[in-house]
Order: sequence, then structure tokens, then C-alpha cells
Amino acid sequence: MRILGVSMVVLATAGAAPPLPIPPIPPPHPPTAQSAPMPDPDYRAPLGAPPGGAQVGLSNFRVHRPDDSQGYTPGSHFLSSEEKRPIQTPGLTVRVPLQ
Repeated sequence: MRILGVSMVVLATAGAAPPLPIPPIPPPHPPTAQSAPMPDPDYRAPLGAPPGGAQVGLSNFRVHRPDDSQGYTPGSHFLSSEEKRPIQTPGLTVRVPLQ
């Protein structure tokens, strides 16, 4: 009885699937006058606008690690001493362009 039920579900699912599109038919004689496209070995990336100089920004250096709740209740995980701090000490990020 189970086999009959499973086979009915499989047949009903397969019958409800949309039909696949017809693939394109290749031409009878492919063009021989054109070569295949090749990458340009002399191509260079466009030069962007040079940065205006050193940039200084305020940033938070808290490390967001994946949740390793091994053995803890769902939604909780072990906190390191750095993560237990209520306020993280902000830091400065300095970017200096090299030319």
C-alpha cells in the first residue's frame, strides 16, 4: 500500500512540472570565416581617480565571529572577554596611498 501511495505522489509531482523548453537548433553549416573570440593580452584596466591623500576614519574593531553555540541553548553562545564589554573602544583607521 505504501509503494502505491509513494508512486502516486511521484507521478503527480512529475506530471505537475512545467515542460522543458526546446533547445535551439544549431545551423547546418557553422560560419568558418570568423575566429573564436580571444582575450586581449595588451588590455589594461582603466586608471581611476587618484586618492586625495591620507584618509582617517573612526571604526569599531569588534570581531564578528560565527555563532559556535556548542552545547548552549539556542540563541546563546559563549562570550569572550572582548565581547563581554558593553562598549567597545573605537579605533582610528588611517589609509595612506602608496605610489
